[in-house]
Amino acid sequence: MIMTTGRSEIEQNHILACLPAKERKMVKEHLELVSFRQKEELNEVDSLVRHLYFPLDSAISLMDVKPGGGIVEVAVVGNEGCTGFTVAQGYRNAPCRILVQIGGPAFRLSAPSMLRMLPQLPFLRYALSRFTTTILRETIVSVGCSQFHSVEQRLGRWFLAQQHRTGRSVFPFTHDFLAEQLGVQRATISEALAELQDKKIVRYSYRQVELSNMRAMEKLSCECFPTVRETIDDFLRDIKNYSSSNL
Repeated sequence: MIMTTGRSEIEQNHILACLPAKERKMVKEHLELVSFRQKEELNEVDSLVRHLYFPLDSAISLMDVKPGGGIVEVAVVGNEGCTGFTVAQGYRNAPCRILVQIGGPAFRLSAPSMLRMLPQLPFLRYALSRFTTTILRETIVSVGCSQFHSVEQRLGRWFLAQQHRTGRSVFPFTHDFLAEQLGVQRATISEALAELQDKKIVRYSYRQVELSNMRAMEKLSCECFPTVRETIDDFLRDIKNYSSSNL
């Protein structure tokens, strides 16, 4: 679904909000405001990237897919960034499966249009390149977390990451969906959620999970969430400084 575009919406995505006036004017003419549904697929592995997507309060998963059918999330894109960032480095095909994790609004920018404008968009080129390193760092942390931390810790990190990106505390997640995101069995997720609910850290019902005690969740979670949060905060400071120095 395509909606109208306004300045206030653009400000909700950090990359778009930092665009210098000249670049914003160019880019805005090519932006479309769309509404995502949860589990909507944006790209399959190695499929052509037709659009860059800039979430507002939605979230998008970057998924690793194994030949036998196994799936696990390796990184998430929220309002700090965008999908399709590798297009700016000349890679036109998606390196992973790209799936909507939390539905909601996002801007999309045609990849061919962006590439035509890119020589005149130094800030956007820099931001996309810088975001590539941010996602790489997040992916490395995610791999380590899946190897060395418990499912309960990983689930805590995962929920904290969603809250940090979207500002939400209630999520429309099923046990099956969470199991797919973490690459574990559904029964394992059900057991972990039951333990978290017994500790009054979350409340869950049919197709909904609510974070009810953020401080307790932070204590329970591993150190991976603060690491990723610091990585994102460093990225945001960097692009703001770059934008300010090139006004």
